[in-house]
Amino acid sequence: PRPRELRQWVVHGPFFPRILRRRKGKRDLGKTITHIVAKVMTTEMVKGLSSDTLLQQHGDLDVALDSCYSGDTVVIFPGEYQAANLALLTEDIVIRGVGKREEILITSEPSHDSFVVSKADNVKLMHLSLIQQGTVDGIVVVESGHLTLENCVLKCEGTGVCVLTGAALTVTDSEITGAQGAGVELYPGSTAILERNEIHHCNNLRTSDSSKSTLGGVNMKVLPAPKLKMTNNHIYGNNGYGVSILQPTEQFIIVEEALSKGAASGDNKDDNTLSKVMQNLNLEMNNNKIEANLKGDIRIVTS
Repeated sequence: PRPRELRQWVVHGPFFPRILRRRKGKRDLGKTITHIVAKVMTTEMVKGLSSDTLLQQHGDLDVALDSCYSGDTVVIFPGEYQAANLALLTEDIVIRGVGKREEILITSEPSHDSFVVSKADNVKLMHLSLIQQGTVDGIVVVESGHLTLENCVLKCEGTGVCVLTGAALTVTDSEITGAQGAGVELYPGSTAILERNEIHHCNNLRTSDSSKSTLGGVNMKVLPAPKLKMTNNHIYGNNGYGVSILQPTEQFIIVEEALSKGAASGDNKDDNTLSKVMQNLNLEMNNNKIEANLKGDIRIVTS
């Protein structure tokens, strides 16, 4: 590997000021390493890997992440871990748990402002539980590039998943719960694909601010429009709306419970309006179950 040099600087964005790394890229000669994170490594742990796999074993997740170059894989065995380097993801890596997702527990450091922050072109987290404790920013913040969550549990204590302008998120077969605001927050010009997820019991923030009280499962800020595709998700038990679409006041369109059962015949106009808004926003929704959200299922609200 190239000699290590200082690759960090402070950045001020929509969230708490943080230190970011410069991207290292691939190793010389394009070699990739699989990092095994476990207190002790046994032959049983690596029997599924090909014989030419280059391995490095770490007892500490932080050290494993610090050792990564683009193309590497981090394999985490059951246990409880903390890693400040999750807030400094700049390399294109895969981080995956082995075993049940409930057995690989990654908790945030309560004194830190950030938990998982990605600026890499492509990062994938698989078969993990992320447990937020005391951090200020979202449980996962995608600042740029594309982040994938597959078969993960996100237990939020503060803000949920935030996708910033120009960034992309894919979440499949995962569970997001407990956020003080929306479970998934899409900033203008972001992109998200949500498939077969449960997003529930979000917006636990006690506030008299009516703009905050509408947030629930998924919240979109629409200028410029984000892109959202939702398929086979279950969004329920949130204190705000299941899906809220935040429009500037001058573009506000009143839509009464467009998805409520037993709507009066005069409400068809609102249904059509909502449908047009969804088309204009690149919002594609198929076979989602949105129910038992305190404020209602879907709503266009003013900023």
